[in-house]
Amino acid sequence: MENNNGFSYALSVERQASSFVLSGLLLCVLCIIPCLAARAATNNDDHGKESVERQQRIDVERFYAAKDGKAPLTPMAIELYNDAVKYFQKNEFELARDALNESITLEPRNALAYELLGEIENLQQNFVKAEAYYKRSYLFSPSTRLRQKIEKIQKENAVEKNLDTYDEEHFIIKYRKGEEGYEGDWLKSMLRETYRQISQDFGQYFNHKTTVLFYSGSEFHDVTGQAGWVGGLYDGKIRLPAYRQGFYGQDLRTAAAHEMTHAFVAFLSGAKAPAWLHEGLAEYEQNKIKPVDLFVFNAAIRTNTLMPMDRLLSENLNMDKMDQLEIALFYQEVFKLVSYMVEKYQMYRMKEILVKLRDGKPAEQAIEEVIGISTTQLEKEWRATIM
Repeated sequence: MENNNGFSYALSVERQASSFVLSGLLLCVLCIIPCLAARAATNNDDHGKESVERQQRIDVERFYAAKDGKAPLTPMAIELYNDAVKYFQKNEFELARDALNESITLEPRNALAYELLGEIENLQQNFVKAEAYYKRSYLFSPSTRLRQKIEKIQKENAVEKNLDTYDEEHFIIKYRKGEEGYEGDWLKSMLRETYRQISQDFGQYFNHKTTVLFYSGSEFHDVTGQAGWVGGLYDGKIRLPAYRQGFYGQDLRTAAAHEMTHAFVAFLSGAKAPAWLHEGLAEYEQNKIKPVDLFVFNAAIRTNTLMPMDRLLSENLNMDKMDQLEIALFYQEVFKLVSYMVEKYQMYRMKEILVKLRDGKPAEQAIEEVIGISTTQLEKEWRATIM
């Protein structure tokens, strides 16, 4: 689904319909209606060496380009853009910026480069720069997607002027200081504990800070466009309606665990993990705080109406054409499937699958290479444990 649209029920994730080489920034929404619903830090020396080698290559290419005046500048610009995408997927924003600026030097009308620069500034809360880059990209290549990004960042900037900032080791926390309900210290402790649990499970720690925004219900709706029942969203930032009436401490912890898991999965997979794996892992971590209700799943077992594995794992699953019960079944079923995989093969194997996805392997191939069986055999063994 598009970056500003949520599924109508339960939890959801999507591929952003962008012309980026990226698979897509991930968007997840968490329903508050119960029952229905990194790699390690790179050595600085390695960064420096990589940057120097890239600059040397650029200098050589420019030298030979000057000899005949017919250098293939556009292919070179594309190569640099693709380099930037790889850096962006690993949250190496400074290297990505360098590559994008070089790409624009060679191809000043490179709309994709300007858009990705906008994404970087947006994720780092530099809204004025982000809006300027988005508008520059729109000037060269107008699209509904870019217009929506410009409108969204304008709304986000207006809301965040009223939020205070709590900067700490892993997060940039935006919240309402003095607001009744949640204070900065409590929010920081809650996020740290959630981060500690998930990072231990994955054996992975971030070398970057993640922005977490705590909104009122109306602010959350204005910025994200999500419906009133949606309880959380991840789109490169974690967004939670903490100050909404009826949204209590356990709800916030549950939503934080779900959305933070998406951040880890997106990072480990280079934003290439399919919906079933994203949601299954997010539900798995969420379940540690508040048990996932399995009413729809259990009913499907009794009536022999579980979704078949080939549909469950499909990257072309169209939830817009699914009714609410089908969507609820999808989330509950992927939770049970992923829980089975974690319990039998351990989380480190799930991490290996994510890494293979980052390297471009299809999900079925990644599963077979990591756990040694086909998805058909996996389905057979899993179903034998639940029937």
